[in-house]
Amino acid sequence: MPIRRLTLILTLSMFNAHADVVIIQEGKPQAVIITPERPTRVVAYAAEELVRHVEKACGVRLKIMTENEVKEGARICVGPCRESRIDIGKLAPEAFALRVTDTAVFISGDDGGGDPLNADTRAGTLWGVYEWLERDLGVRWLWPGELGTHVPKATTIIARSRDETIAPRFFQRRIRPGLGFESEHPALGFTTEAAKQYSIEQTVFLRRHRMGRSYPVSYGHAFTDWWEKDGQTHPEWFQLRDGGKRGPTKKNGRFSMCVSNTALQREVVSRWTAKRPPDAKTPAFINACENDILGLCECENCRALDAPAPTEYLTYYPPTSKMAGSRFVSDRYANFWLGIQKQAPAGATVVGYAYFNYFSAPASSIKLNPNMLIGYCPSAGWFPRSEAEHAWMKLQWTGWSETGARLFMRTNHLLDGYCMPFLFTHQFTDEFHHAVKHGMVATDYDSLTGHWATQGPGLYTAFRLHTRPEASADELLAEYYAAFGNAAPQVKRYFEYWETHTTQSREKIATTMETLQTSRWRNWAKAAHVLYPPECFTAPEALLEEGSKAVANDAVATARVKFLQLGLQHAKLCAQVSAKLTLAGSTASNDEIKDILHELLTFRRTHERSGISNFNHLAWVEDLSWKLSEETKQTPDLFP
Repeated sequence: MPIRRLTLILTLSMFNAHADVVIIQEGKPQAVIITPERPTRVVAYAAEELVRHVEKACGVRLKIMTENEVKEGARICVGPCRESRIDIGKLAPEAFALRVTDTAVFISGDDGGGDPLNADTRAGTLWGVYEWLERDLGVRWLWPGELGTHVPKATTIIARSRDETIAPRFFQRRIRPGLGFESEHPALGFTTEAAKQYSIEQTVFLRRHRMGRSYPVSYGHAFTDWWEKDGQTHPEWFQLRDGGKRGPTKKNGRFSMCVSNTALQREVVSRWTAKRPPDAKTPAFINACENDILGLCECENCRALDAPAPTEYLTYYPPTSKMAGSRFVSDRYANFWLGIQKQAPAGATVVGYAYFNYFSAPASSIKLNPNMLIGYCPSAGWFPRSEAEHAWMKLQWTGWSETGARLFMRTNHLLDGYCMPFLFTHQFTDEFHHAVKHGMVATDYDSLTGHWATQGPGLYTAFRLHTRPEASADELLAEYYAAFGNAAPQVKRYFEYWETHTTQSREKIATTMETLQTSRWRNWAKAAHVLYPPECFTAPEALLEEGSKAVANDAVATARVKFLQLGLQHAKLCAQVSAKLTLAGSTASNDEIKDILHELLTFRRTHERSGISNFNHLAWVEDLSWKLSEETKQTPDLFP
């Protein structure tokens, strides 16, 4: 009797077990893709992405049909098909269910009705398709465009058994696209059609890495037009400076607010309430981010809220920094946001920036709450850092987390490095891991400069961490290098060379930037020739040449190594132009300028559709870095 009972249990277990589903068998399709009769734009696009990647893997184009056309056989059901029995109404925002039964794969998620490539469109079903492509096909998106889309070749594709529901780890995942850079010297950038191609390919790439958000949230420097509108009637809302004067210190100058003023706090809530639709259903966010300037109010009430500055506060800032000698004002801003939140309707979230001289954690014991969302935006802490600075920067994040507020990463650090092979992947990953462990709920990095052929591993890792936040830098880098086939060892050594070069140049970078009056983001090309002299390119050029020989019989890997070689050649050219046209000392005439730029401009026109760099970003930086005409002015804005 016991034996019979055991047999019955095993038989039932085997009967109920889910099996793998064969999608392609030895180059022949075994399944079709099924969508609802009227698929949303997100579902239709998700099905097309599935077809594209399967075809790239094995040369077979799967059919897309509606659920009314197919009743049996192996199938991948994309979107809320009737037979999936996935209650999408119960899914978290942007979440998806991925289920594999004996004959079908079901991928369905929380979707919006808008453009699937729009970052504000919820696209849970699309995220589910990308998750399946990564797991069962080994797809990796290295950089925008076809060459950067790595799909391992296969003759057989199998959907492995699973039943999972997955939601994004962060309600907003954003690395700002960097498509709006403009220059007074447009010849240095893209042509119109090349810019359009670059924009499309990058937008597709961002969505493949699940960039987007679960619901709209607006913030930014909130009070930029307040002085013009309210300065005469309510000067008490604005900073007190220069012995009793309120507002900006010069006409059209930047200004901060008198954040201790309770009437100002009430006004922030009042204006937000007046604009919010009474039937609004999305989460409520009140923008209380200070203007793009230090907290400068000197009134007694503001100063009374300030805690003593930590002794190490200016240890990591150069003496020329705007922060040097400034007052430590984090506590006054924490009180400001808390005051607004207490007057706001229940459930509303107040958004503020931990920025400039209030990025460091509050020194008092003030307690905030989850209805306060703080964007961590230090004006220092550029990579690479010393061990002490890296530890201190992470400590500031921890301090803000311990107040009880929710945090999002809003740093400017990805703006650094121009188009040079400037890499800080391991420190960046360590900071990301630390933030995840200490309350990070969203990201908003400024910005994606798009130098894929020189900074590719760092950018790939930054994107990949948004979906694999616990993965180590080395694990993610291994994915990147593997796409270069037999050249992977050389490519790995190549980028390790450049990360070591960046790390070991930490003090030289700081000294050079200070000596040449160069910012870490806006006029970096002034200093490129100092930080990347000709001799530093010799060894990495040899490594890529060695890698190219290792993949001589692999057309795709050869093209990818060539992509890196083009990026290095371009960086070397930019460094050479920097040496001759830098605003730190150029005496070139207009004729000399034209001659010097000719080779660089010819290179950019020849390769502007290769995707190696965002040339519009380069033009934007070079505009304030180089002597590009006799009228060029050295007027960098050093605000990050």
